[in-house]
Amino acid sequence: MHNSYNVAIIGAGAMGSAAAYHLSKTGKKILILDRFNPPHNLGSSHGQSRIIREAYFESPVYVPLVQQAYQLWYQLEKESDKKLLLKTGGLMLGTPDSKVVQGAMQSAIEHQLPYEYLNCHEIKKRFPGFNPTEETVGIYEQNAGILFPEECIQTNIELAKKANTDFRFNEVVTNVIANNNEVEIITGKEKYKAEKVIISAGAWLNQLLPELQLPLKITRQVLFWLKCRKEDVKKYLAENFPVYIWQKEQAKIFYGFPDLGEGIKIAIHHGGKTTTADTIDRNVYEEEIDEILTIVKTYLGIDATLKSTAVCMYTNTPDEDFIIDYHPDHRNIIIASPCSGHGFKFSSAIGKLLCEMALEQPLNFDISVFKIKRLWT
Repeated sequence: MHNSYNVAIIGAGAMGSAAAYHLSKTGKKILILDRFNPPHNLGSSHGQSRIIREAYFESPVYVPLVQQAYQLWYQLEKESDKKLLLKTGGLMLGTPDSKVVQGAMQSAIEHQLPYEYLNCHEIKKRFPGFNPTEETVGIYEQNAGILFPEECIQTNIELAKKANTDFRFNEVVTNVIANNNEVEIITGKEKYKAEKVIISAGAWLNQLLPELQLPLKITRQVLFWLKCRKEDVKKYLAENFPVYIWQKEQAKIFYGFPDLGEGIKIAIHHGGKTTTADTIDRNVYEEEIDEILTIVKTYLGIDATLKSTAVCMYTNTPDEDFIIDYHPDHRNIIIASPCSGHGFKFSSAIGKLLCEMALEQPLNFDISVFKIKRLWT
């Protein structure tokens, strides 16, 4: 049938585009749907740069997955002849007992990753772009760096363009109906049928699967690009300044990037206002700008001026771990979101996992930590 597929993917952001790339190699007939035209700036997979890091402070369980992701990003670079990952080193900052510092060190030790423990004086000497207080320490890992999200998604999509793949962009899915044999997908334009469906729709997940009543919280997160004074610019170039995550208080973490030509990028991790995917406020306000300029003045020790902003969404689970699982009632529906604001780096590996799940192949990673049932217990 014209509108029948082996696998359909709803949502072609980080996870969906990676799944499309891997599935396109299998010879199966694939459909990729998105309500916008990816890569776009209306979801959770934009912003010019994303951190990739190995000494994962959130949990050591993520380390093998990100190690697979690194290898798959390199594979994607080689196949596309594009630069998708820039190594800058990474610095996890906070007090010695902070989650960011302790967690990064725990992951490094458990997985025998090389790292350096730096005191405030060593941080300042090595990276003059930081302005640490006496009690600040850092965990430095050489392997960390930057992914370019829009370029990554575009590359996945371009490499997935084969005779067996159909793309339907700017097409909104309104209903997903499963039975034992197939899944029907209804959009504002058409009806499709697929043997398996991967739903990687991020902040729109609960709209597509309302019966699950997943306890997800969508938050509005603002990204800032700042221009340094001329005398400070050199300190923040990629060769002199690593990506970083800084826990300044127990519940206040910010992160940042070197200047890649658009100014230094900085943002607050979590804590944004609760919103929905369709009602998010994309304006940025003076008090938000003032807060970030104060952080830069205090923790980087410089005066900077605002250059540009962007608004994105985190779709958060209560424990901030991912959801990668089969639908509890329909094994022919695979769910691959949300990622609670820290998923992009893993998308190359998660895309491969989703391909394996759709084909009922053995998985190369234990996904039990990402099961849905944990959210209901």
